[in-house]
Amino acid sequence: MQSLIQQLSNLPTTGVMTYAGESCAVSELIKNAAEIRQQHPQLYQRDIAIGYTNLVEFVTALIAFDGWCSAIYLCPPDVLIPQKELIKWPLESDAVLTNSAEKQLNSSFDVAQTTWYLATSGTTGDPKWFSHSFLSLTASIKHSDQLQNLCWALLYQPFRFAGLQVVLQALLSGADLVDAADYEPIALITRLKQCEVTAISATPSLWRQLLMTGLLGDVNLKYITLGGEIADQSVLDKLSRLFPKAKLRHIYASTETGVGFVVIDGLVGFPATWLEDASRAVTIKVSDKHHLLVRPSHQVCQTLKQQTDEQGYVDTLDKVQIVNDRVVFLGRATGTINVGGNKVHPEKVEQVILQCSDISQAKVYAKKSALMGELVVADITIVNTDDEDQVKQQVLRICKNQLQRFEIPTKINIVNDIAHDPSGKINRKSNGKQKHD
Repeated sequence: MQSLIQQLSNLPTTGVMTYAGESCAVSELIKNAAEIRQQHPQLYQRDIAIGYTNLVEFVTALIAFDGWCSAIYLCPPDVLIPQKELIKWPLESDAVLTNSAEKQLNSSFDVAQTTWYLATSGTTGDPKWFSHSFLSLTASIKHSDQLQNLCWALLYQPFRFAGLQVVLQALLSGADLVDAADYEPIALITRLKQCEVTAISATPSLWRQLLMTGLLGDVNLKYITLGGEIADQSVLDKLSRLFPKAKLRHIYASTETGVGFVVIDGLVGFPATWLEDASRAVTIKVSDKHHLLVRPSHQVCQTLKQQTDEQGYVDTLDKVQIVNDRVVFLGRATGTINVGGNKVHPEKVEQVILQCSDISQAKVYAKKSALMGELVVADITIVNTDDEDQVKQQVLRICKNQLQRFEIPTKINIVNDIAHDPSGKINRKSNGKQKHD
């Protein structure tokens, strides 16, 4: 298995990375990565923790250390480094040169395989670390002349699994990459147009925000990817209508297991015929608890052993339901609302609410109740605020038609904004909201 620097050296390195108004050719990044190896031989076969400074320095470090260091930890700024003996990069000072490292200084051989460690986003608890190989991280990367001509916008944090996938796709396909994270929606649209972005991967929540601006159609998108959250039919339909010639797909993936599968038919969920299809690279099935189980093509992380059965299937803890010929997602098994002993999946209620044409975003969460234990509450943002009562009544009608009584929100709040975490997902840790005046 070739390392990242070896693969890039054998590919047409036509790509350009743009960040903070500056651009750098990928060929220059490869050159700088090779210099890092020469200047810091003491890092050979060591474990290193890469902190994020900017996109170019971060990607240069990835190129330099894969196949050189024994392990790479991609460290978010708010996550503690898991081991004290890890060397931090960028170096605060020259790393201590141990006797074991001295023996390797003149070695020109790559490490057989570097282990990559990524932290979960921690949306429902404390972050955990999961290991990957370069092979598992690049299992879904595609190559073609058409992909080489794309310009990707990086809207995820690159030290998260979803962001790293965008970085690697752009690098290994020879495409351009633009750092476009942390922009407000209207400013983001402007940047996408200025940089002539043609490919975007984002959460459904972020896609809804971009659609709300009414300006997204001005961006010449050819490749549209949704991931990180359940893709509802409403957002898929809106994107399909706005970009009828673009390739539209939604991805099921996680930091824990990597990319599971890609759906390209424009419909929510995935075909039931995929279940237990041995010809697929990642085989999937549904447990007796209605949890989605996946068997990755690569060896799973030791951290997942308790969630892995004897056949190698990992319990994703995602609850699913088979409806006709589709397997649809209901939500996380660990994130339910308990209403008088009945379990409610917030994501399921949100998907129903988002069918209302006047609603752009929705967040469903629990409110404590002395009588029922918990009650269902919904925050919504709406496109037109002239008749809020009518919108609320429309929500209730749709919910009554499609949900059981205990799933229907007991209170609907119209808010100006719904908080998202840095990964672009709805922030489910906080129920804080900003009401209309």
